[in-house]
Amino acid sequence: MAISTIFLAEQMSEASQMEHQCSVVLADGNREFRQGLRLLLEFYNAHSPANCVVVGEVASGAQALHLAMSQHPGLVILDVNLDDSWESTVDTVAQLRQLEPAPSTLLVADQPKPEYLFEGMQAGAAGYITKSRMATELLTAIHTIETGHVYLNQETLTQFFCLFQTHEKQALEKCERLRLSKREQEVLKLLARGESNEAIANSLFISIATVKSHFTNIFEKLEVKTRTQAIIRALRLGLV
Repeated sequence: MAISTIFLAEQMSEASQMEHQCSVVLADGNREFRQGLRLLLEFYNAHSPANCVVVGEVASGAQALHLAMSQHPGLVILDVNLDDSWESTVDTVAQLRQLEPAPSTLLVADQPKPEYLFEGMQAGAAGYITKSRMATELLTAIHTIETGHVYLNQETLTQFFCLFQTHEKQALEKCERLRLSKREQEVLKLLARGESNEAIANSLFISIATVKSHFTNIFEKLEVKTRTQAIIRALRLGLV
């Protein structure tokens, strides 16, 4: 995720400009919380130009993936503890990112946790918000994500940059231990962003055959067999 894509929007007036329909999947194990989210979105629809349509509610990561593949929502609002496991949540975010078309993911947490924030954004989430701020920030977050930016409020943005500086040094050390070349690291980062073979080739000014050759080496070093497994492995190891 490029740092330059981060956009802060804290004024409700900006969110009120959203007039096209935004299809949403609510992914949370708490039925009452999902109902509250649905009511909040209906309130937004009634009192602003927002047009958020809930196309389904789920209580697990597997259900979220299945519904996203069948309904093609624009946004999945995903609880960080959906399957009682943060690792499983990261897997779900990464797999959602690989869908075509890929929905945006807004992570929701009970309390701010820096590790969830950074790892979630690295996995491909488009935003992060705490449940205590849903009423005041959700519409702004949705509008920000719908315009192609990443939503972080000022508090979480500061945490993100602090973690980013630490992560970059650790990631370099881990790549060296795995003997990933500089070019393989570049390919892996572009893969984690969801880029196609052609896009990676164009970005690095190499052939598609060379990209595939790099994938072969990366898969061998990470001990994986597929692109999705490589992304998840890289995220868990903190390589991207």
